[in-house]
Amino acid sequence: MSSRVMGFVRASHAAPTAVVTLVVVLLAAGLGWRGWSLAGVFVAVAVGQFSVGWSNDAFDAPLDKRSHRLDKPTVALGISPRALWVAAVIALVVACALSWLVAGVIGGSWHVFALAMAWLYNTVLSRTWWSWLPYAMAFGSIPAFLSYGLDGQPPLLWLTAVCAIVGVSAHVANALPDMDLDRQADVKGFVMTMGRTRATWLCWILLVAGSVILAVETFAASAWIPIGLGVALTSAALFARLSRSRTATFQAILALVVVQVVVLLLAIAAE
Repeated sequence: MSSRVMGFVRASHAAPTAVVTLVVVLLAAGLGWRGWSLAGVFVAVAVGQFSVGWSNDAFDAPLDKRSHRLDKPTVALGISPRALWVAAVIALVVACALSWLVAGVIGGSWHVFALAMAWLYNTVLSRTWWSWLPYAMAFGSIPAFLSYGLDGQPPLLWLTAVCAIVGVSAHVANALPDMDLDRQADVKGFVMTMGRTRATWLCWILLVAGSVILAVETFAASAWIPIGLGVALTSAALFARLSRSRTATFQAILALVVVQVVVLLLAIAAE
């Protein structure tokens, strides 16, 4: 694979792109999407996430260059910000068109709104106190995209709330390990403004709130699901407390987010 192609792959934030796409597709399948329609959701979300990743690296290129971020393709592989902007805009247009084609005007517009929130984060709010808001709005829009797109019905309120909570939790957890780099670059985002201790506590509070909602919604289907959720929450908290690793809290929070997503899928399947 050429260095240029590898640069675009890395700039797409391949791992988060894959995770977000997989989770949305699994949610869609749980709600009843099937066949070519489900495939259409996959393509629309994946292409949309490409646009988000490319626009993020394109916008951050000057800062990454000043900070000598060799993990960034605009620094290490010489991918130009202009090339990333062109690719990001093309991907955004394709993703919007696919969203309306697959989910209709109303459902598709919710996914377009989610992408707009992601671009707003990349270009305006990522270095401000409001950096959490686009995550809440974008992730909270996914149930509406899938529900209205499937049968024109509004989404479950609890599902919308949990998706928004998971989105903000993931944002905070993702930002925690980068706080030292952000401090050196004088980046003032939501997590930096709160400080490591308060941001970590906020993340745990959000995860507990999401777990409580999931426990209540899944109890009728099976008492074992909320019990397992409680065990996972307790285990993650103990690991973060007892481990000497600098990234223990981040790893514990990320693992709990994954558990919540799995439980969320089980809850949808039980509806």
